[in-house]
Amino acid sequence: MKMAETVDRDGGLPEDLLITILMALPAKCLVRFRSVSKYWNSLITSTEFINIHLAQAKPLLLFHHHNQSYSLRLDNESLDMWSNSEFELPSKREDDDFQIIGSCNGVICILNTLQDHGQSIILWNPSIGKSLNLALPRLSDPFRGIFGFGFNRQSNDYKFVRVVTPQYPVGCHVYSVKKRSWKAIDVSPALGCIKPIPSVLWGRSSSYNYAFLNGVLHWIVDREEFGSRFVLSFDLRNDSFGKVMLSPYLASKLDEWMSILVYDNSVSLFLNDLDTRYIEIWALKKYGAMKLWARKIRINAVGIGLAMVCRQNGEILMTRYPSDEVVSCDPQSKEIRDLKKLGLSDYAGSFVESLALLDELKETENGKVEITQSATSAVSSFKCFH
Repeated sequence: MKMAETVDRDGGLPEDLLITILMALPAKCLVRFRSVSKYWNSLITSTEFINIHLAQAKPLLLFHHHNQSYSLRLDNESLDMWSNSEFELPSKREDDDFQIIGSCNGVICILNTLQDHGQSIILWNPSIGKSLNLALPRLSDPFRGIFGFGFNRQSNDYKFVRVVTPQYPVGCHVYSVKKRSWKAIDVSPALGCIKPIPSVLWGRSSSYNYAFLNGVLHWIVDREEFGSRFVLSFDLRNDSFGKVMLSPYLASKLDEWMSILVYDNSVSLFLNDLDTRYIEIWALKKYGAMKLWARKIRINAVGIGLAMVCRQNGEILMTRYPSDEVVSCDPQSKEIRDLKKLGLSDYAGSFVESLALLDELKETENGKVEITQSATSAVSSFKCFH
């Protein structure tokens, strides 16, 4: 492995053996081991090391519950608790109101909607105890819009996206962690006046429902003036918008409940047909230059709300309506089973422990995060005993 050839070695173990040992350690341990030497610090904070460590991380599931608590569980058959994990959010103000927008590579994107100084976004990696607090550009009505968070692999950059709705023409702001700055994106007036679709989850807006796949964010939106619905996409690689129309069948279901998610490595729509009492999943497939919607699942189900996340074994975590009890659906057997141990949850998403952001949040000698432009440090901690 050649990731450490550009830094001076300080003796000790052979390089290949050292890297093999370090790769097997959890992120929290690796953060502490940076203080062993300059060589170890340069190795652990290198982009290549962070990416390889991420690739072998165990798949976990992150839940937010109705009692405002968070939990991490292994994505295994019994959904075991991930050791003894304790979350302490990156703020302790009594008037803060947190909503998880999503997570990517172990970085959780949180929207804080009740701060006196305006809406803010927190990008938080609990595994390394680091976060960025980003003040959103002010708007006349700052709480409207759709949000997304993802990673541009080509530029090794995390980006947060806010699409301002409903207004004409649509506005857009993108924050780049690597550049530490916001950028306004011009949006084609052809998109019209769009807005998030109606939400049915307790305490959770459809503004935060998106699917991220291969560097592209996807949302379901309604176009107000025509009463139509389509999938809006945003490519993090070139900061450009796209539009995918629904099939005539899906377009006729404007009164039904929908959510968007990644299923079987495809951007997919979850449809809860209240008339027929069926739930369906439609995947977006590419056939040559065409993109078409193909139905993958149709299951008879009553009392189901929306789909939240797909598991490693192919099952889909869903909510019951109106209780938000979590259930797991097996698409093969078409069985839906209750997961009472998870309680009432309004968010479930894939998660991994990682070193993400460690190479971006450089530290000074006194251990404080360096602040540039609109990024500010926030107190956070994550305790995990393996």
